[in-house]
Amino acid sequence: MASELIPLKNKLAILAAGLLSFIGILVETSMNVTFPTLMRTMHVNIAIVQWLTTAYLLAVTIVMSATAFLLKRYSFRHLFLLSVLMCLLGSICAMTAQSFSMLLSGRLLQAVATGISTPLMFQLVFTRIPHDQVGLYTGFASVIVSLAPALGPTYGGVLTSLWSWRTIFIGIVPLIVIVGMLGAYAIHGAALGTHGQRFDLAGMMLLALTFASIVLTFNNGGEHGFLSVRFVIGVAIS
Repeated sequence: MASELIPLKNKLAILAAGLLSFIGILVETSMNVTFPTLMRTMHVNIAIVQWLTTAYLLAVTIVMSATAFLLKRYSFRHLFLLSVLMCLLGSICAMTAQSFSMLLSGRLLQAVATGISTPLMFQLVFTRIPHDQVGLYTGFASVIVSLAPALGPTYGGVLTSLWSWRTIFIGIVPLIVIVGMLGAYAIHGAALGTHGQRFDLAGMMLLALTFASIVLTFNNGGEHGFLSVRFVIGVAIS
């Protein structure tokens, strides 16, 4: 039996969400090679600058934990446009940052975008692609996500060595705009519906506190030793 023809808009919708996830992961891995430069320009030590990665990944994890409900409560189009807006605002905030706290704030905004766009990409595959082709498109989506970490260090290293770490964010702004226009054209449809389910806000907050406590605990363990009182207390609290 011949495979069912997939509308072009569905393919473009998956591509748009995938590219937005690609941008988020690309920048995340690009920033790792800028740490020595940021330590000099921002006057922070390695324990502080590593929060650009740690806080970003922590925020992505927390946001992703809420997307199961968000994908039912809001339309894919609205969630995508929110992700584009967060990614764009985060890039502008980061590229113009004059302090480490401002740079970190920009990265957290981008984390919200990645935390929404990545599950959205796979949800589009599961809901817009015929069952017999889901595996193929899931593989394509996974390639998009896995390619970004491979390109990130090269992208960040080249731009930082030739110009400035700020160009990492400047370079993705036109791409964010193009991806946003593509998604606005291709992503449509009503929300799936929560069917009476309520968002577990208390559970979300407890999950965020637990993850944050674990990260802070092991950060203290790295600084003060894994047999220190701070680490033991942190583990108990977590």
